[in-house]
Amino acid sequence: MPTPWMKRVRQSGQLSVKNLGGAWAGSVDTAIVTFNSLNLGVKLVNGNNENEPNIIVKISSGAETFTHYGDSITVNFPADQLHGRAKTLVDRRNEIYFAAVFLPGRVSNPTPKQREVIIVHELIHAAGLNGRLSNGSDDPNGDHDSVGIMYPQMMVDGDGLIEYLHEKGAKAMTPVRVGTKTMSDMQRLWAASGSKKD
Repeated sequence: MPTPWMKRVRQSGQLSVKNLGGAWAGSVDTAIVTFNSLNLGVKLVNGNNENEPNIIVKISSGAETFTHYGDSITVNFPADQLHGRAKTLVDRRNEIYFAAVFLPGRVSNPTPKQREVIIVHELIHAAGLNGRLSNGSDDPNGDHDSVGIMYPQMMVDGDGLIEYLHEKGAKAMTPVRVGTKTMSDMQRLWAASGSKKD
């Protein structure tokens, strides 16, 4: 179930991203450009000079804790596989106020296209498709889609990634494909929320 960002962030229509991607930093920049080209209702902007970016993106060994003003985000994921992890912090209204994207820092020689797909997928989770239910528990479907960039499992195809169960004739991403559910959820979350008067 999509989770909205705080009202003031929704109204701005943008999220600032601090790139701490290390060896993946160039791919993070590319992924931000790609994300912004997808018409998801929100734009990502450079937050490297901000004290309080909305999202941080960092390389990870797979098990770590990131602290944001006393609130902790802990991850433990297989950082030797082509999959990252996004985590959000939510307030008492179940609105996101901070997100962190952790990239798999122990993957051996990922291609630029593979990195881009992983990062865009995790940025969409950070932008609100965070896989949380309104009661704070995890959604078993994790806000994934049956096709496109938010498919839950990808496999290597040439120098890119493709949905594990892809449609006939589908090509490896990039370019990034967005499924109908993902597009609808994101646009509803951002376009409608940004204009709503609370």
